[in-house]
Amino acid sequence: MSTAADTDPEVLVVGAGPVGLCTAIELTRRGVRVRIVDRRTEPRQGTRACTVWQRTLEVFDLMGLPVGDYLDSGVAYTHRTHHFADLPPLVRPADQTGTPYPRPLLIGQSQTEAMLTRHLAGLGVRVERGLTAVAVEQGPARVTVRLADADGSVRTVRAGWVVGAQGPHSTVRDEIGAGWEKKPCPGTQLLQIDARWTGSLPGDPAHCHLFLSEAGSLGTAPLPDGRHRFYAGVADPDPARTGDPDVAEVLDAVRRVSGGSDLDFHDGRFNWRVRLYNAVAGTYRVGRCLLAGDSAHTVMPVTAQGMNTGVQDAFNLGWKLAAVVQGRASARLLDSYEAERRPIALALAERNQRTYWGGAGPVPPFELLHSRLTDAGAGHTGLPLAYQDSPLSAGTAPAAGAPGPGSRVPDVAAQGGTDRLFGLLGQGDWTLLAFPEDSADPAAADIAVKEATAGARRAGVPVHLVTAAGRDSLPDASGTLRTALGAEDGALLLVRPDGYVAFRGGVHDGAALDRHLAMVLA
Repeated sequence: MSTAADTDPEVLVVGAGPVGLCTAIELTRRGVRVRIVDRRTEPRQGTRACTVWQRTLEVFDLMGLPVGDYLDSGVAYTHRTHHFADLPPLVRPADQTGTPYPRPLLIGQSQTEAMLTRHLAGLGVRVERGLTAVAVEQGPARVTVRLADADGSVRTVRAGWVVGAQGPHSTVRDEIGAGWEKKPCPGTQLLQIDARWTGSLPGDPAHCHLFLSEAGSLGTAPLPDGRHRFYAGVADPDPARTGDPDVAEVLDAVRRVSGGSDLDFHDGRFNWRVRLYNAVAGTYRVGRCLLAGDSAHTVMPVTAQGMNTGVQDAFNLGWKLAAVVQGRASARLLDSYEAERRPIALALAERNQRTYWGGAGPVPPFELLHSRLTDAGAGHTGLPLAYQDSPLSAGTAPAAGAPGPGSRVPDVAAQGGTDRLFGLLGQGDWTLLAFPEDSADPAAADIAVKEATAGARRAGVPVHLVTAAGRDSLPDASGTLRTALGAEDGALLLVRPDGYVAFRGGVHDGAALDRHLAMVLA
């Protein structure tokens, strides 16, 4: 098995956390020569980002990862119980419909990284550790990166492209001048620990809990090893104090917010203190260098969105960069990466800044917040995320409830549940679904095939005819696919490699489809 070490790759990925690993997997499985380096000599330990939302699980599925084994290694996130000051607790189920992964997963980040690392190694690429990027210089056709070894020696790598996924402290971002403006949350701090506990806390310990009181906020979550994650946002009396908190300091904060005066911790580990801030890079791309994950956006770790957002960055970027590297699209395709992903990071940072309560400043209106919980949507799951305003999205809007341009395609089981749509999309390429106006009429099927083929031939996009009989294509005798995708009257549905609709039109819109593909892949 080749490690690609000491060779000049088509893409160099700097940083081997979840985002860098996902980027490397997406590129490698599409045939791109990749090297991935990380400054740490060993994988970083700790649970850190331990909540994996539903869309991230879908992404892992579409990437071909062993999601079943991964789920077995974690704890299902079943409910969230909210405790607002003196108001009655409100229990909300975490389940979401329309996905093969209705519940989020609670699992340590080190386990996520181990799963991704094993999968990448199975594709023939191993992480090169103990290498720190110290300088980046761009040329017209290559990027020269100087890597410092653990012993102080320096080696040079010349890559066609570089993806910086190092985290908040990004050499790649600084070297390319992408900009980085921090917006701190003064007067507050986040204290965290993974521990076993005794004493009295209200509610089911198998649930995730959120407490809000005048003292601040507190979240809890069960972990696979029997410990619980406790993370408390409280006032920061001494901003000059550095270093991780001891158990007593975290316990005091947890007791003050929750009111659990008899609470005690045992077997604690991974004590952590962080001063909170949000930051988003001014641009995600400069020339042949791109940013992803915390190198592109660092958001306060209070809504469990950082890693999940970064994984979606990687999933969005991987297929686009592969197409450019392999000459199947111009570099203009990469403009859509920032256009789609940066607004999401900006919105997340703004929402965190607006809604976070950490015991400093005006006390929030707890009764109002409590009353709004029943109307809270599923945005945190990642499932509703869409790219309607993307330059890659075109066509007509469907009936309510069906995926339109820029929307995520749901997984659908046809033919009695034996064939999943994700099984088709997971091959990692563009997919064109052609629905005849009458799924049982051979003449209508011929028209749909002709229109779809005319639109997709030049771009080399495979066409999948969907009919009741499954003639030479996808069987949909029950009409499950047709109904779920809103194609009862016929449709052409072009699905991007990352599972979002790029074009939606009627069955006679082959010419419009052809024009859109020519623009996207030019």
